[in-house]
Amino acid sequence: MCENITNKNLDIQNVTLLRNKFQTNIDNPPISINKILISSKNINLNVIQDGLLMVGTKQRVITLFLKSIIKKNKLIDTILYAGSLNGFGALAAAYGAKKLGITSMAFLTINSDHIDKKIYHSRQITTLQALNSQIYLCKNWNDTRLLEYKTSEDKNGKRLPNCYICPMGFNDEEGIMINLLAKQIKKATKNTILKNDESTRIWLVSGSGGIAMSINKALPKAKLFIKLTGGHKFKKNIVEWAKNKKNILLIKDDLKLENNNDSHLYYSSTKNYDDLIFPYVKKYGKNNDFIWNVGSDDFL
Repeated sequence: MCENITNKNLDIQNVTLLRNKFQTNIDNPPISINKILISSKNINLNVIQDGLLMVGTKQRVITLFLKSIIKKNKLIDTILYAGSLNGFGALAAAYGAKKLGITSMAFLTINSDHIDKKIYHSRQITTLQALNSQIYLCKNWNDTRLLEYKTSEDKNGKRLPNCYICPMGFNDEEGIMINLLAKQIKKATKNTILKNDESTRIWLVSGSGGIAMSINKALPKAKLFIKLTGGHKFKKNIVEWAKNKKNILLIKDDLKLENNNDSHLYYSSTKNYDDLIFPYVKKYGKNNDFIWNVGSDDFL
């Protein structure tokens, strides 16, 4: 079962704040790097804080990506994205759509039989409303995907030519997003302490794999430590991609370690997604390692 919350009276004050910010927002600003000290190990870590961006790391590429898609089909005027409530994919889709003056629709899974009213004031929902997206909350992934498909089809089940369903994480089969984001990352990291060097070590989570693959393409000499968070299909794709790369290490899950997650004491992140990398960095990280933080819950 799904609920349309588009016109509900949500967090009006912060919605107004975000709408004002959007007017002067820059798609691909230089990366912001914050140093944090792990006193228990006496090491410094560098947090690449894309949580400062309105819709996280994908903000750097989404407008370019959608332009390339629309160039192939000029009938597209509606962008649809299905994902989890705490993800940033739907936000990025809405951001790109608003930049291009077209419609966006977000279909979000809450994985619960009860829609807590606090959800209406979450970073994700507030941002989607600020970007004029149509918002649907569904109680499980099957309902979410079914509604997305149904909305984009005519009565005969044929895809409407004006609708574009975004691939998860915008990780398209042609690799358009990865190539574009890699170029954006190169620009954003220029003249910073983040270098394309064998001594550079970057920790991050990965759902569909797009951001990790883009970082690897932009900084091919850097070593990436990746915690997989996506579904089985996406994990399988990332494992296949990484298997012959000596500088890509896929982290083995340690739930006991994750239960002692105190990332909030050090930097802002997304709970139960981006912050899942921190316990591993805290235990296994080395001095001057980097954490690539895609988004943050408390941006506002």
